[in-house]
Amino acid sequence: MHICKLRLSAAWTLRRAELSQRRLLSSARKQSPLLNIAPRVREALSNGEPVVALESTIISHGMPYPQNVETAREVEQIVAASGSIPATIALIDGRIHVGLSDGDLLRLGNGRETVVKASRRDMAAVLSQRLLGATTVSGTMLAAHMAGISVFATGGIGGVHRGAEDTMDVSADLTELGRTPVAVVCAGAKSILDLPKTLEYLETQGVPVVAFGDSNEFPAFFSQHSGLQAPWKLQRAEQVAQLLKTNAELGLQNGVVVAVPIPEEHAKASVDIEQAIEAALRESERLGVKGKEATPFLLKRVVERTGGASLLANIALVKNNARVASQIAASLASMGGSQGFSTTASYSPETRTDQPLLVIGCAAIDITSRVDSNQSAESAIPEVDLLRQTKLAATSHPGTVFTSVGGVAQNIARAAHLLGANAVLVASLGQDAHGTVVAADLNRMGMDTRFLQYPGSGARTAIYNALHGPNGDLVAAVADMHINGLLSPQQIEEAFSSLRPRAVCVDANVSMPAIVTTLMQARESGACVVFEPTSVPKCTNVLSALLVIKHSHAVADVSGLVHMITPNSLELQRMSEAALELGLVEGVPTAATVSEIAKFHYSLDASVIRNLLTLFPLFPTVVVKLGEQGAAVISPSPRNATRPIIRHIQPLKPSLVENSSGAGDSLVGAILAQLHTRSELVSPDGSLSLAPQELDTIVSRAQRVAIMAIESMHTVSDRLNPDALNKD
Repeated sequence: MHICKLRLSAAWTLRRAELSQRRLLSSARKQSPLLNIAPRVREALSNGEPVVALESTIISHGMPYPQNVETAREVEQIVAASGSIPATIALIDGRIHVGLSDGDLLRLGNGRETVVKASRRDMAAVLSQRLLGATTVSGTMLAAHMAGISVFATGGIGGVHRGAEDTMDVSADLTELGRTPVAVVCAGAKSILDLPKTLEYLETQGVPVVAFGDSNEFPAFFSQHSGLQAPWKLQRAEQVAQLLKTNAELGLQNGVVVAVPIPEEHAKASVDIEQAIEAALRESERLGVKGKEATPFLLKRVVERTGGASLLANIALVKNNARVASQIAASLASMGGSQGFSTTASYSPETRTDQPLLVIGCAAIDITSRVDSNQSAESAIPEVDLLRQTKLAATSHPGTVFTSVGGVAQNIARAAHLLGANAVLVASLGQDAHGTVVAADLNRMGMDTRFLQYPGSGARTAIYNALHGPNGDLVAAVADMHINGLLSPQQIEEAFSSLRPRAVCVDANVSMPAIVTTLMQARESGACVVFEPTSVPKCTNVLSALLVIKHSHAVADVSGLVHMITPNSLELQRMSEAALELGLVEGVPTAATVSEIAKFHYSLDASVIRNLLTLFPLFPTVVVKLGEQGAAVISPSPRNATRPIIRHIQPLKPSLVENSSGAGDSLVGAILAQLHTRSELVSPDGSLSLAPQELDTIVSRAQRVAIMAIESMHTVSDRLNPDALNKD
């Protein structure tokens, strides 16, 4: 196995020059705006790494919950462990998602939303109506081909239904195989179908059918035996890959069926399963179940009649197919054919060549607990003074606990990354299980993890444990954040030196020396600096850093070293007080000035206006997060940079509140993504070149991203994509 992997790695290295040339040629081709390729999948396709497509109908319609979601996760892990990148495909919010998050898998499988079973016929309708769609074999083949993926693993293909001579019921899978150059690795066709006619139809479509393994018998899904011979038999993944490569070199536009028999240990129950299938077929005929509803109905009945034996067999064959598909894709990639089989794919993955956005601060594991809303009045937790209610605080309450990767800087970087920015995280992780989870998740997303620091064996990965009431509002939280103070200035210097970032965001979780280093490095490189205050106790860290720079680094004027801060109203208040105490600002505005401005912004609290004006000489742009009241913004007048202009950005209302923890971080990430992707907004010295109306538009769009976080159990919505910033 190790020798095989070394050979494949060497082969990929030899292909780099050719792949680079191929990417240059393919860059002229337009990528469909309907495609949303996950960053890690995009990177793999761009680099010529092996990728395996996976369908989503098996999640939504093929298995019960939670086995469906668990199986989907395990299948992706098997593909990865066997040398390829998994890319599960589904239709979500008007786009074809190639590579899904764990939240996407849950949406498809938990039964809380209606999921449309989408073949080629249905895709335009599902996308245009922004429905949630699970792709069938034909739909997945089409999407995979659009993305440039050549190998696809599934359970079994559809086929010619029994009685098709009267009903004309023939699966769209077969016609798709005749016109789309994607290899489908499966356990043959389901035995509920007319298998002889299915093979005849594939022959008519010009589709090679390959029996994989020692026998040339075409498998019948739950059974290794159908009594029918496949036209071809190949025993090794490399042989299949060579066939696919040759098919492409011939310029043929058909797919290939690679039929893999179910593992022997799970084929023993096939007789009982076949009897259950026959009984289910008779029941479906009696009830008149037809069309695309037939297969899910039959599989459900077979599971019930076999006491779950068919489900275990189904899971086993899907996993086996995924393993074989990954091996085939890896072999194809080593031949220079990871995208070569699909020779005339219309679209190619995009690459990023822009200067990165550097995000420095906390990465953590978030544990979010939410009390159920259906408790009785006597047992429900009040939202106020929870900790004073000792009888309630000292007991457990029914609810939901959700674990995810979090931390302020990580959340900001994640949001910016999903919104299209090239975000790079600089953070400290422990050498523990939690640190492994964080790093693996960032890698899965395709983010650069070179600048994650591991201080030592005694340091624990940060954990944020939050308790939310029934309405989603935060009640209390415990934060174990000691490791953030261990992020070294040297790590930050190395990131600046290697990346030359265009913009940088630093959160207040890191040490004061780390903030000093960030500000000085940004000053030298001309990077825009955004400071996220994080909390009232920590928000003054940046002021201490500015004081050190002023006295120890001989920088007489530290105003403008930080180009934007993003506090909430409490952090704004504390920063205003501390700036006065430290002598970084000279005085507060007069009551008359505040009163005059308040006439035009009656919905803003006078204290917010006063604090904005106090900090303006030090921080030229401030975006204050006001929660349900929207946001307050101050920035320089385009005609006179010393004159501030204050605005109130009206709030947006969420349709539901699931979790308010990540809304502020998501808003900051969305602001940064817009600054990063529009180079004209940042001057060569790092200062912002923004008219007030431009900044207001940026903040308004960022509010939409914050709302998406509130409507999600994730701290950062896993539904984010660059289009989220383009909707009006």
